[in-house]
Amino acid sequence: MSGTTTQLISPNTTTLGVVLGAAIVLVIAGGAARGAEGTAERSNDAPIRVEADFGEDWNADGERVLLLRGHCRIDDGTSILTARQMVIWHTDSRSSTNATIRALAGGPTDQLTVYLEDEVRLDRADRSISEPLMLINVRTRAGVKYRVRQVARVEGSHDPLFARAMRRRRLSSRQTLQPTQLAVTRTAAQSGPAMQPMPDNSASTELRRIRIFPRDATHFFLESQESKQTTPPEQIWVIKGGVNLLIDGIEEIGTVDLSADRMVIWTRTGNREEFQSETLQTRDTPFQVYMEGNIVIRQGDNQLRASRAFYDAREDRSLMLNAELKSFVPQLQTKLRIRAERIRQLSQKSFHAQNAWTSASQFGKPGYRLQASDVFLEYRSTNPWIGLQQPAIDPQTGSVMENTVPWITSLNNRFLVEDTPVLITPHLSMPADDPNIPLRRASVSRDNVYGTQIRTTWDLSKVLGLNLPRNIEWNLDADYLSKRGPGAGTSGRYQGNDLWGLPGTHTGTGLLYYLHDTGQDNLGLDRRDLQPENSSRGRARWEHRQNLPLNVQLFGEIGYLSDRNYLEQFHEEEFDEAKDNETLLYLKQDMDNWSWTALGRVRLNDFEYNTEWLPRADLYGLSEPLLGGSLTWTSHTSAGLARLREAQSPSDPNDLFTPLPFYTDANGAVLMSRHQLDMPLHVGPVNLVPFVMGEAAYWSEDFNQDPINRVVGRAGVRGSLLLWRVFPYVQSRILNLNGLAHKVLLRGEYSATDSSRDLNTIPQFNEFDDNSQERFRERLLVNSFGGVLPAQFEPRFYAVRSGSDRWVTAPYHELVDDQQVVRFSMRHRLQTKIGPPDRPRVRDWMVLEAGASFFPNADRDNFSEDFGLIYGSYNWNLGQRTRLVSSALWDTFDDGQHLWNAGLMSQRTTRGSVYLGIRQIEGGVLQSRILTASYSYAMSPKWISTFGTAYDLAEEQNRGQSVTFTRVGADFLFHFGASYDQSKDNAGIAIAVEPRFGPSGSSTQLSSLLGLQ
Repeated sequence: MSGTTTQLISPNTTTLGVVLGAAIVLVIAGGAARGAEGTAERSNDAPIRVEADFGEDWNADGERVLLLRGHCRIDDGTSILTARQMVIWHTDSRSSTNATIRALAGGPTDQLTVYLEDEVRLDRADRSISEPLMLINVRTRAGVKYRVRQVARVEGSHDPLFARAMRRRRLSSRQTLQPTQLAVTRTAAQSGPAMQPMPDNSASTELRRIRIFPRDATHFFLESQESKQTTPPEQIWVIKGGVNLLIDGIEEIGTVDLSADRMVIWTRTGNREEFQSETLQTRDTPFQVYMEGNIVIRQGDNQLRASRAFYDAREDRSLMLNAELKSFVPQLQTKLRIRAERIRQLSQKSFHAQNAWTSASQFGKPGYRLQASDVFLEYRSTNPWIGLQQPAIDPQTGSVMENTVPWITSLNNRFLVEDTPVLITPHLSMPADDPNIPLRRASVSRDNVYGTQIRTTWDLSKVLGLNLPRNIEWNLDADYLSKRGPGAGTSGRYQGNDLWGLPGTHTGTGLLYYLHDTGQDNLGLDRRDLQPENSSRGRARWEHRQNLPLNVQLFGEIGYLSDRNYLEQFHEEEFDEAKDNETLLYLKQDMDNWSWTALGRVRLNDFEYNTEWLPRADLYGLSEPLLGGSLTWTSHTSAGLARLREAQSPSDPNDLFTPLPFYTDANGAVLMSRHQLDMPLHVGPVNLVPFVMGEAAYWSEDFNQDPINRVVGRAGVRGSLLLWRVFPYVQSRILNLNGLAHKVLLRGEYSATDSSRDLNTIPQFNEFDDNSQERFRERLLVNSFGGVLPAQFEPRFYAVRSGSDRWVTAPYHELVDDQQVVRFSMRHRLQTKIGPPDRPRVRDWMVLEAGASFFPNADRDNFSEDFGLIYGSYNWNLGQRTRLVSSALWDTFDDGQHLWNAGLMSQRTTRGSVYLGIRQIEGGVLQSRILTASYSYAMSPKWISTFGTAYDLAEEQNRGQSVTFTRVGADFLFHFGASYDQSKDNAGIAIAVEPRFGPSGSSTQLSSLLGLQ
């Protein structure tokens, strides 16, 4: 019979189903984690086809061996096997010199043993199966055809993939071995044990195996006697001179390894009188060991050392004096140490230490430790429904695996740094992967703005001895600033599932902080001596995110600031870059290409420009097909009750303030509906999309508290053309080129907009800038333009010129005005391939983008200049870690913006990084050209330095410097820094201490240099 036979090999016989060819039997060996193996047969005259991207081919022991990578595929005509990589052993009976083999094969036969790994998938007409790895045998008389794009005639036997394949092949063919027993006579100082057959008890699951060896090259001395004072009698063995005892078959742990200078063993008398160096006994057989001198006990992930110890194998309990327990904690990637006068093992994974200390430090005398009268270490189950992590699934049974973590409970605690107690608490209970350290951060610094500063952050769950869930963090901030005053607050975060009984995940953060401020604010240059409104200052903030059923998302926020300058003074980076402090409740649901939102928002901070929505609802529809897809419809409809409020002016007249002209006090309904029709067309290689847009809007009050409405119409066409060419033979190790592809995308758009209302007649109910940008504009009119803002810097008109109103879903629909514009751009991308040959990935080598806008009605739309908003950017990835970046934005009219920047950055993950760049900002009276440089560098395994500087070349002024040196210790990071800020005329120095516990324990910004990322 002609055809092909495929066999999936397995050491067991668990049949799961038919998988390959007409009758394939799949056998799972050890579940999905270990791979799939089984047998199969089919009848087909078609040859087997093998395909791959890369391969290595050689002969070994009469077999042809192929190591293949990249899009590996085996097709027998009825079924398809695919994987990322595989190894094939090919035996051809035609070339065999053994006549018996040829006769048994029944004719010319090809036999393949195939090992497949990584994204293994088997597809046939009636089913598909995916496995991490698979081993199959294939036999065919129809022949084998190989199609490999690149083949190297080299031997790949040292390749790790080949080694894994060989191990799997040997495992599949391994036979059951008969165990043996070592027998030792009772004479002391034996010359060597004799080998005796041992009965095969492998079917029993209740056996314990005892093996005894000399601890080193010196033989131990043995004394043995029988004690008849117990019923039944016991055998007592006294062993001296260094002994190593292995006990196999301990439930869950496997092997217990005991070693000591001297041992006394008590066990039940056997059938033989002589001492057995290897013995099998049932688990309920008494076996007790007393040890002295250099005791080491290894039990799973636990290691114990002691001067004296007693161990009971039947009860799995022990008592150790002057002992130290080391337990590996995967979350910390280090060992937790418990040192005590007395350690009792209460069960397999439960310990009680008396007069003990605990630490994650591996120093003999750790720099920090938690000292207690009693320390209990046990393993507790964690509920998989708490937190965002998914429960682990047993690949063999499909059931949820119990998730356990080491847990520490301690009594009468003192936390010591060196020998100085910093905290005393009567009770602590927490996971062992939490280092039990109440101090999270501490720093001491001094500068001209805050004076001497002492800032600390504490873990409140440890300070108060609370047993909080693992997904909740609660901190206490306690600070003192000599020129400002004392401050205290609390912060935290949480996450979990099924809050309030509603299915779905949730996460949130919160903080509350109070500062009694007796100083003055220094915000830079003309705001160095501002008097706060009152001495009670601070903030409150809470953010909550929750995923609800039916793809609904809930967002809630509370943001309160005591005064207008608190955030800029004490949290300047957050003020400049983070989201505004708001108080709102927001709901959103996505349904295919439709979505709706509901927003309720109130204003707590009366010194900011904000619109209160009481409430507001929006409905979005994106690209809904009409007329069989020849048209697409996009819409945005909004309705809300709004209260627009102007910002209150500051109480200090030195704090410059000018009201923004597009905000006013207005109330009432804000209604809008905007719709757009697109007609996608393909004209050869060009994609063209003619479009029309219409909008109707209504506001209950304008700047004069009168109702106002507006109708907008827009029509135009947009198009794009993609060009590309591939140069596969371009190679350069110096330029990191492995082939080259050039892709060019040309885009253009013409649109004409007509509005029934002028832009300046409509209040800006929807804010388009952050509070920090609005605060800058409040001062810009006075300190830069003498109270009158030039039209070219009017932000709303700039937004219209830039095309902020182009999209139907734009969040600020007020920004529309009459306009005609042609926008065009081009983007060039040079791409190459990097990575291993079997898994190359595409990477941008160079990217150049440029564009401009043309205004047919230049007098109205672009200050009498036809062209404007000329922009460009260029990025060149010189190597894996080095990159050149640049960008520019240019206007052609008088006093227009001239912005550009260029920089070179290089990053070495664990060694350091460096950046050098220059940035120009020019427009009207604004002139700035700032040169910046920074670096971080690991000078040695113990020292890291960082430095940054900035200098304004246009104004010839120094902008500031900062330098920090970090001493890397096993227990702590010590930061020493100095800084200077020219704007605030402020110089300062700082010293900070940061606990460091394992690779995941440090929150420092230097994590990459410490190898923590």
